[in-house]
Amino acid sequence: MNLDFKTVRALSSPTRVEILSHSLQNEATPTNTADKIGKSKSTVSSHLEKLVKAGLLEKDQEPGRKRVVYQPTKKAEAIVNGRERKVKFSITSSAITALAGLAFLYPLSGGLSGTDDEAEADLMMESADAAPEAAEPGLETALAEPFLFISAGFILVSLTALSYGLVLRELDST
Repeated sequence: MNLDFKTVRALSSPTRVEILSHSLQNEATPTNTADKIGKSKSTVSSHLEKLVKAGLLEKDQEPGRKRVVYQPTKKAEAIVNGRERKVKFSITSSAITALAGLAFLYPLSGGLSGTDDEAEADLMMESADAAPEAAEPGLETALAEPFLFISAGFILVSLTALSYGLVLRELDST
């Protein structure tokens, strides 16, 4: 299955996602779809055509008849049926990413600063005499900043993946 720009753009509209979901469960004609989702027939027809152009629906029109029925393609079924796996993966990956973010915070909790060990304090005093630039007050902060940024990045990715999974779950329940 290929998710191209047309497909992503077609799925960017909540109305088209609702129409696609309806077409997977029921016979989709412009009239019954309009009645089901509460939109005008012309609006629904426009959205149906965009879904056809994206390769998510096929138009089934018998010669000599006005009735047009839209049927989902294999691509549409794969997208909708694959949603369940994506929800589970998204929630699992968000938990793993959050744990990685917290692991990067560990050095900030005491690994780089804030120890009361006298031996370490003596060692720092000796190294301060040998190398005055090592005793700068901002050095520990400078060493901690990359861990803070990496941790924040992991946590941000985690929250994004979690929200993505929850949105997919919500779409699945409609």
